[in-house]
Amino acid sequence: MRAGTVLDGRYRLIEPIGEGGFGQVWKAHDPRIDRLVAIKILTGDGSADTDRQVARFAREAAVAGSLAHPRIVTVHDFGSSMHDGRLYSYLVMQLLPGKSLSTFLEHGRMPLPPALYVAACVADALDAAHRAGLTHRDIKPSNIIVDPTKGKATVVDFGITKSSDPRHDITTTGVLIGTPAYMAPEALSGTFDHRSDLYSLGCVLFEMVTGRRPFTGTSWHLVHQHLNEQPAPLRTLRADAPVELEQLVGRLLAKEPAQRPRSAGDVWNLLREITDRYFDGTRRPTRGTDLTSEVWLSLVEATGGAIVPLRVTARETCSACAPRGGETRILACPTCGGEGEIVLNRHLTIRIPAGIKDGQIVRIRERGGPGKHGGAPGDLYVTVHVTD
Repeated sequence: MRAGTVLDGRYRLIEPIGEGGFGQVWKAHDPRIDRLVAIKILTGDGSADTDRQVARFAREAAVAGSLAHPRIVTVHDFGSSMHDGRLYSYLVMQLLPGKSLSTFLEHGRMPLPPALYVAACVADALDAAHRAGLTHRDIKPSNIIVDPTKGKATVVDFGITKSSDPRHDITTTGVLIGTPAYMAPEALSGTFDHRSDLYSLGCVLFEMVTGRRPFTGTSWHLVHQHLNEQPAPLRTLRADAPVELEQLVGRLLAKEPAQRPRSAGDVWNLLREITDRYFDGTRRPTRGTDLTSEVWLSLVEATGGAIVPLRVTARETCSACAPRGGETRILACPTCGGEGEIVLNRHLTIRIPAGIKDGQIVRIRERGGPGKHGGAPGDLYVTVHVTD
């Protein structure tokens, strides 16, 4: 194939943008609706293996074409075309901006916020696929396309996906389906379910955070490690990773599927919680916390009402220590001195209404903890004590 070739009288090839064992991926133009597309072209030799690849192409078109989700590549068309006396099968897909995650990982580990965001995008895509009864079976960096300008990730290559429809099952006895470096222990014996994809996502997340795969070596060495060995604890390789992230990766890489998170949706929620807590990646407005205090009034003040001074004390987690986890806070931290929190004192003047009774609580709106990123302050709840 070369630039300028027209497939099936319709798709004009522009430039190659990727390749693999199946063949090449080209950027192309579809004049019928005037849009740019990506075309995966199978360059086989007519053997039985080529026939299996064609079946895989057809399956990918059927499976991915049935899923409509922003984090899953859209498949537009599938067909075959003669060129230079040979028949080529092709798959027409959405042209995604960016490059494969494997390309990004060639430069080493990623900053934590974008790594968590990529993992959350993949979890979101898997949640949609799993809800449709599909297991991807080959989650790995080369099947994740990342847009460098927005950080968003899209899952591609549903060619070996397992579904509940036996007509679409192309598993071959005695052949590993997937990529050994990212395969769940149970998948090595041909047993798959949605939790196998979660294990693979755990391998990818481990690699993004640490810059290395959980296990390395030859294919059969990898099989032994997936079945019998534990990867290095995440924070021994990335000290600034939150404790909760290490715990999540540990659950994803559990040998027993039942010990992994229940669903990709649960993984998405956990990733967002970690991001919001430690990196505030969304920067969305957040309401401040509600605070409590107390005042003591004389009977005369309680009966007639009063304006009284009040000192409000609030405690906030130290932002310099929190990302490292409470148990590893810096004892010499210049912000909190190793206490792990900051004490804030504010002096207010508040109005107590007439006729207040002993033990009543007065709510003062928006005089509590400060909001973040434009969010409203919390409220202040003041308990009144009346003395004789």
